[in-house]
Amino acid sequence: MAVTSTPSAPHARPAPLLGDAGGLTIKNMRTFFWLARLENYHAVARHLNVTQPAVTARIAALENELGISLFSRGQRTFELSPEGKDALRMCEEILDAVDTMRERFSGTREQLGGIARIGIVDTVARTWLPTVLDRVRKEYPNVVLEITNEGTLELHTLLKNGTLSMSVTIDECDDPDVTNTVVGRYEVEWVASPGLIDANKVYTVEELMQFPLIGYVAKSPPDVHLRRYLGKHYSSGGIRNTTNSMSTMIWLAENGLGIAAIPPHAVEQHLTSGRLALIRTQQRFEPMTFYLNCRNRPYSPVVRVIETLVREEAAKFDRKAR
Repeated sequence: MAVTSTPSAPHARPAPLLGDAGGLTIKNMRTFFWLARLENYHAVARHLNVTQPAVTARIAALENELGISLFSRGQRTFELSPEGKDALRMCEEILDAVDTMRERFSGTREQLGGIARIGIVDTVARTWLPTVLDRVRKEYPNVVLEITNEGTLELHTLLKNGTLSMSVTIDECDDPDVTNTVVGRYEVEWVASPGLIDANKVYTVEELMQFPLIGYVAKSPPDVHLRRYLGKHYSSGGIRNTTNSMSTMIWLAENGLGIAAIPPHAVEQHLTSGRLALIRTQQRFEPMTFYLNCRNRPYSPVVRVIETLVREEAAKFDRKAR
């Protein structure tokens, strides 16, 4: 009996294993990435908008598929196992590749959609943030920005724990997974209610200390900036009120309750309307440096385009402010 067979296709490639592996999915790897970073199941569930049992199930499925324990269980500390450290490095590479592929083939700007979480300090909120929002609305109509307005230290904490993708602050974020880029240097001036000062006088630091000073929260980056300016006079008792809110600081100054050191571009309307006035001084402030603090990964196409817009608008404002 003759037996015939159909020849196999030359150079046939085996089907990729990733598509067949029930536990080895992008969703599970992304969940593992965030659990390794946040070290808390509840925080990961909140971040990914899923239930805590779903997080547990995804990690179990990934461990079952790989045949390893990703975390060292039974210890008081939340630690990756040696195999988990290797797996995390590989997952980061895969997630970066997936995000790059999604960006490459995501289509037009109108088709790009998603959420970007960004933190900003008051000065940015009062100056060039509106232009970023306007460009996002026009150029990326399906992108949603979630904006958090806090002080620098609070924003850095949110950035480190993964709540934010990026922030614009007045200090570098001390995290190895965060890139810090200078995006502007803005002048700082003393301002006050016009009725509190002599507009024709040029004040020395000693004379400024005769006024109630509206300061920043102790040891915060703007407080450090103010401390450098005042030098030995910083601890002489002139600071009467402290706040981490520029809106509160402006309100106090407007109502004659003290003088405040603020970037004048953040109070342009108040200066134009006469609600606040610049104080002429012999000693100038150092310019205040602003940084874009951006997480290195995971890095979605949406975050990439928002980072680009932030850099562009910050650069435009910096040129205008000089």
